[in-house]
Amino acid sequence: MLMVFGIFLCAMGINAFLTPAKLLSGGVAGIGVILHTIFGINQGVSTFLINIPIFIVGIKYLDKDFLIMSFINMFLFSFALGVTQDLYKYVQINDTMIQCIYGGLLNGAGMGLIFKSRACVGGLDIIAAALKKQFNIEMKNTFVTVNLFVVSAGGLLFGFKLSLYTLIAMYLASHTMAIVKDSFNSQKSIMVVSDYDEEIAHYIMTKLRRGVTYLEAEGAYTHHKKKLLYCIVKTSEIAKFKELVYSVDDKALICINDVNEVKGGGFKGKFL
Repeated sequence: MLMVFGIFLCAMGINAFLTPAKLLSGGVAGIGVILHTIFGINQGVSTFLINIPIFIVGIKYLDKDFLIMSFINMFLFSFALGVTQDLYKYVQINDTMIQCIYGGLLNGAGMGLIFKSRACVGGLDIIAAALKKQFNIEMKNTFVTVNLFVVSAGGLLFGFKLSLYTLIAMYLASHTMAIVKDSFNSQKSIMVVSDYDEEIAHYIMTKLRRGVTYLEAEGAYTHHKKKLLYCIVKTSEIAKFKELVYSVDDKALICINDVNEVKGGGFKGKFL
């Protein structure tokens, strides 16, 4: 259901906002438009042919279940686009910038939900997923980089004003996708400096049920040896963590940092 909802969000963003603004397409669809303009090749045929080697490459780097669901999604996405093709008639906004913003946000949120349900809709999505799996390149960076070249080429054919608006929509879509994809699965690393290290560690392990690591340290001014507490917690547990620490030592120093990914130790790693 999450995947289907994501597919329809993408379709709504495209048909209600992006297509009426006559914005350019990125990824495989954009390449298909360019090939049709230059050589007259049918867009459906070219898109299908380009997807074949992409899926073959995906077999080497991605899970079989992921690819099967992605193949099915190609047809579901086509169906969703067909069902919502007249949506622009009910959302009549003659402002290209507003169409860029909301089209990009809806499209990105939809892609994020699709990836969150361990699938995609083929094309550039598979390339981005493979690069993330193999080289840990963030998917949003792949989308922005590839689409930059595709849209720039399209700009030479259809005008640079449209390509600039398109890049705005794609930038918003890629960042929204990254946020939605990793929602409810974010962590923070925390370091605590306190003279009551053992009491604080005991509270964290028993009441928050998170592991704690001692790091040997020495004050540069006092040369007083002490133990730093290092811990990983969910973002939603930060408030409880601080409450526990300050209930023991109201003068404790707490340093909280962002963490890109945590796997193991009771934490669920990111799929992509």
